[in-house]
Amino acid sequence: MQTLIGFLHLLSLACWIGAIVFFSFFAAPAVFKTLDRPQAGELVGVLFPRYYFLGYICSGILLLTLLLGAQVISVWKLGLVAIIILGTFTAGMGIQPRARNLKAQIKSADSEASRKPLEARFQTLHSLSVKLNAMVLFAGLALLWLTARGLAL
Repeated sequence: MQTLIGFLHLLSLACWIGAIVFFSFFAAPAVFKTLDRPQAGELVGVLFPRYYFLGYICSGILLLTLLLGAQVISVWKLGLVAIIILGTFTAGMGIQPRARNLKAQIKSADSEASRKPLEARFQTLHSLSVKLNAMVLFAGLALLWLTARGLAL
């Protein structure tokens, strides 16, 4: 049973880190390079709910396996999992829906004057989302490092 818990822990961590790296450094840049900006934004907007859903599942499995699998729970590992969960849920359930609503308002704005403040708010949310994504990535990498220290290959 301990092997299964350890496997699920590593699998969820690898899937989530891999998804962040792939989406952030490969998929999103390729989409924005290939499509015009409005189409790229639409496509990324369709992908985000799935991206965050994967994060919810993986972060939940991380917490569960850490609690079930560790004989002594490391404060560092628990803190890193908390950062991953907080960052993922804040971005996915807090920022992403607000950004999607702002995008809809920007599209329906009837003048440049009414569009500008909406675009500025969207850029602020986007910047915060990027920072949270980076925080989750680095916390995940740190957790992977701490986990790898205890592995025997």
